[in-house]
Amino acid sequence: MLPRVLVLSSSRDNGGTDRHAVTLGSAYQVLGGSVRFACGPESFIDHANQAVHVPRASFKLRNSGDIRATLRLIQLIRESKAQVLHSHARRDFVCATLAGRLARCPVILQVHVVRPLGKPLHLAGHFFSQVEAIIAVSDFAQQELERWHPLRKGLVRRIYNGIETKRFLAPSNSSNLRTQWLLPDDALVIGMVGRLTTKGQCGFLPVAATLAAQFPKLYFVFVGPDAQELTYKDFQQELAAQGLQERSLVVGMSDQIPAVMRSLDILVHLPREEAFGLALAEAGAACVPVVATRIGGCTEVVEDGKTGFLVELGDDAQLLEHLQRLLTDPLLRQRLGQAAQRRVHQEFSAERQITELCSLYKEVAQ
Repeated sequence: MLPRVLVLSSSRDNGGTDRHAVTLGSAYQVLGGSVRFACGPESFIDHANQAVHVPRASFKLRNSGDIRATLRLIQLIRESKAQVLHSHARRDFVCATLAGRLARCPVILQVHVVRPLGKPLHLAGHFFSQVEAIIAVSDFAQQELERWHPLRKGLVRRIYNGIETKRFLAPSNSSNLRTQWLLPDDALVIGMVGRLTTKGQCGFLPVAATLAAQFPKLYFVFVGPDAQELTYKDFQQELAAQGLQERSLVVGMSDQIPAVMRSLDILVHLPREEAFGLALAEAGAACVPVVATRIGGCTEVVEDGKTGFLVELGDDAQLLEHLQRLLTDPLLRQRLGQAAQRRVHQEFSAERQITELCSLYKEVAQ
């Protein structure tokens, strides 16, 4: 018998963490588990769970010290008779820890970013050691958490993110979005997927301009939300400054990520910090080679020279060299893409992740 789980996320974003939380909740329900989401009304998570018929309850959090939100969460734990509280958003961790203790419900915190749990580091470590488990999405993330905080031995578990690999295989009907994007049939397409401020999009533009001058059939597609510090309008101006406006498409947020990935020839992913790199696994599942920053979780998802290429942070010459090689060698793109697809099926499938997660749920619920 699978434990009853209350999944918590007050996030209102449409990022990889939020999409992933929905995927996990839906998969757990398919296995016969009882799951309910505590999430912001009218949020992405609220709408996405409605579409897959996962029960939801309204939850709002003003800040980590929101007593009213903590009391609301205790109420939801008791109403749903939850045996496990699983929190995905870092901003909810204090509330989840307190509510879980007061309601006597085991708590799991899932860390999706490479940042301390709180400050001061020593005090935060002791506070969050009250939970039953902390999930790190990569070995790197686990090592950083244990380096920052005095967490008790065995508290942090590494469970790699998983994706529904079948969704990224080309269906019998339209397999990509190139026609919708009005791209030429013979176009080469480099894509970047993620929030405009987090995956190195602006830093990539000078390299993109050089490539555009060398490859007349090359186009660039940018998918993901913007932010106050870099709006879509701001980014369009950056593209214009590099002379790329006629060769670039800013898609914005998309609920068709599998089709997006199938529409690319190469994915470029250049964050300054990365706990895992969900887009890297998604590209691999779609048989698309990647060029990514040699940092954090990227080095665990991408096998350099086998499933894609890793470049040093800020090394534009190395980035340019790898992309020139991929753009001129379709057989290399095919070989790396096929190897990436095999690796994702073996290491980063949703089936593998949900199996490990179910085992952890059962363990902490005892």
